[in-house]
Amino acid sequence: MTYTALYRRFRPQYFGDLVGQPHISRTLAAAVTKGGFVHAYLFCGPRGTGKTSTAKILARAVNCLDPTEEGEPCGACPSCLRNAQGESLDILEIDAASNRGIDEIRDLRERVKYAPVLEKYKVYIIDEVHMLTAPAFNALLKTLEEPPPHVLFVLATTEPHKIPLTVLSRCQRFDFRRIADNEVEEHLGRVAEAEGYRAEPEALARIARKVEGGLRDALSLLDQCAGAGDGQITLETLQMLIGAAGRDFIEAMTRYMIQGATAELLTGVADLYSSGRDLRQFLHDLLDYQRELLLAKLSPRRQNLPGWAAGVQPAVLLKLLSALAEGEARLRTSLQPRLTLELTLLSVSGIPEESPEEDILRSKQRAKKETPTSGDVGAGVPVARGDSASPVTAEDTANELERLGKLWPDIIREVARANHSTGAYLAESSPLSLQKNKLLLCFGAEYAMFMDSICRQGEARKLVEQQITTLFGRKLSLEGTLAPPQEEAPPATPPEADQGSLF
Repeated sequence: MTYTALYRRFRPQYFGDLVGQPHISRTLAAAVTKGGFVHAYLFCGPRGTGKTSTAKILARAVNCLDPTEEGEPCGACPSCLRNAQGESLDILEIDAASNRGIDEIRDLRERVKYAPVLEKYKVYIIDEVHMLTAPAFNALLKTLEEPPPHVLFVLATTEPHKIPLTVLSRCQRFDFRRIADNEVEEHLGRVAEAEGYRAEPEALARIARKVEGGLRDALSLLDQCAGAGDGQITLETLQMLIGAAGRDFIEAMTRYMIQGATAELLTGVADLYSSGRDLRQFLHDLLDYQRELLLAKLSPRRQNLPGWAAGVQPAVLLKLLSALAEGEARLRTSLQPRLTLELTLLSVSGIPEESPEEDILRSKQRAKKETPTSGDVGAGVPVARGDSASPVTAEDTANELERLGKLWPDIIREVARANHSTGAYLAESSPLSLQKNKLLLCFGAEYAMFMDSICRQGEARKLVEQQITTLFGRKLSLEGTLAPPQEEAPPATPPEADQGSLF
């Protein structure tokens, strides 16, 4: 006898069997109970969340001869038995990916005119409906809007944004959500118990995290693990199948990054590559581990926090997460994944373990030591003053402000390259005064909104301060002020016209 995959054997047969979609199962069951179902439904959502299964349950329920009070198919009438065995001629499942042309839709339009053979309703389940061509959608449109009373359409898709609005407006839409990890884990436990598998809870939890809300993928992976482990589902078997590294290895690589141990990092990547592990999976797991570490660090109780991480500042973990997330995006399209992974890890290794306050203090101390001389106006290169304790004179400040004013058009241009809107706002300002590390910008009286956008804490202010540091050579903190509104001069009194002589 041919083996049947788990995801097919455990496909839900009733609305109550659906996992993680109560908002959909209750609504459809109530519609069946009241006889208030519509002629066209659109089921959209991520893969493996139950769209096709729900469509088949709905087809059974509307054709059931004796539905329950809860709107479920009875499972015992001739219609339910035919549908369970796949022998019904009136429930048709169409794959739009391979039947996407106008000819197939024209054939469908001709067939919907005929009455059902045995059932009460003809149900057309069109899977991956977004794959239909534009002419095919146009051919389907009129039939979808006013189908015969004995026809029900159920459209399923993972990409609803590709469906024309004219089609969307004629369907009752249901959005399937990603299934929560704990619900996936509980369902896998029930399946494993029913099949007699011995499953480790850690393995089931890892499968639930791996599939990202897709129950079909979870059951397929459980089936694969059971076959590889002869009915024993262990974390070690799962890691071997998906090409993942162990948690101890992930923790060690995190320590190496924080400590700046570049040699150990390169050795770890080499071990991953030589053992055939999936480098993208490794970086994904590394991000997950550091996210868990950051959450544990920020938690008041700080449970499950390793001893070595006690002295690591949260700011360091935030920098690591940000840099590794960018590296993961590059790794997806890289033609040399090993090199990309090595560059990503080396670029973030050895991040100083200091708090944001210490970072700001260090920048201020560095700015005092690296003040340019007045002879280098416009050079944009900081020159050491020599004695850091030397007092800053008013003449030095004036020279600094003059040099910044000459650099201001360049700063505006670089900011506009990074963000056009921020550059446009900054163009309406000019440096007014410079006191220590505080730069006061002057905006016109009518540009209060621009001043608020540039000078308040946010991405725009960070961008401007970053470009000032790069071009001016000092880290300055921005403040803003509005120029007083110019008083309109009274209209000039026209000179008295020469009235000439009265005589």
